[in-house]
Amino acid sequence: MTDFKLQHLITTGVREAEMIEALLNDNNIEVIVRHDEFGGYSMIYMGYSAYNIELYVAEKDYEQARELLKDLNLDAEAEIAEIEQETEEIKSSDQVKSFSFYLAQIAKIIIIFYLLLNLITLIF
Repeated sequence: MTDFKLQHLITTGVREAEMIEALLNDNNIEVIVRHDEFGGYSMIYMGYSAYNIELYVAEKDYEQARELLKDLNLDAEAEIAEIEQETEEIKSSDQVKSFSFYLAQIAKIIIIFYLLLNLITLIF
């Protein structure tokens, strides 16, 4: 029996995974689809999954599959670079938000303290 090894091809959303799977099957490349979390169950129950889907191909077909993905402009490196850029933007905006967040929390504490003092004067 020969060793059959799988190679991770791409992690993507539901619709993109369906397109990629169809493209690879049309080019005689077998694809194994793995749903994250309970995505497989939600596909059965609701017909849609909000979780990512991982696609695997045989090691011998990996290079051909990557070439087909490059033709679709679904290159994983470009996606990774875009995600990293977005996380950097989020981190920088979180630093700006942190100051306003603390000011809002202080304002809430002052309002609650004021209401408690007025409630105490009403009771006594």
